[in-house]
Amino acid sequence: MAALLRHGAARRLGGSMVQRAQAAFAEERRRLGPRLIHTEEQAQEEITRKIQQKKEELYDVISMAQQSFWTSSSSNKRLLEHLAVQVNPRPEDPKWRRLCFSRRAKAVLDTVGYVAATGVVASVAVNVVVYFIKSYPKDRDAARAMIREEMREAREAKTRSGLKEH
Repeated sequence: MAALLRHGAARRLGGSMVQRAQAAFAEERRRLGPRLIHTEEQAQEEITRKIQQKKEELYDVISMAQQSFWTSSSSNKRLLEHLAVQVNPRPEDPKWRRLCFSRRAKAVLDTVGYVAATGVVASVAVNVVVYFIKSYPKDRDAARAMIREEMREAREAKTRSGLKEH
């Protein structure tokens, strides 16, 4: 009995120590939690800012290279068009305005091309369906005429064979 009392007392004492440790841990988590979240948000903002800065720098370098050295590779032109839409607006830069306009114009022309191609495909499909619908009755009538002709020939053949037997 004494052993049971000692064991129960030890459990209660140990349990209260565990509860105190858990409460201290929860308090520390509450205190540090917002800082960790805030730190993660700051890190994400810092990375986003660095990416935007690199885009700006790359746009400037490629633009300057095209103006200075007259390098005009098509891949650099496409990259410059792509970056022009992603960098901060530069309304005073005529090259930036032209690139943004050409990017938008290409997007509109692509859309018009897709719509036109879809219209052509739909038109061809409708014409094929209409052709088969219109030609089906002709084929059916021709098949019926052929069957009638074969049946008439068979009756005539039977009649001739019947006349020969008599």
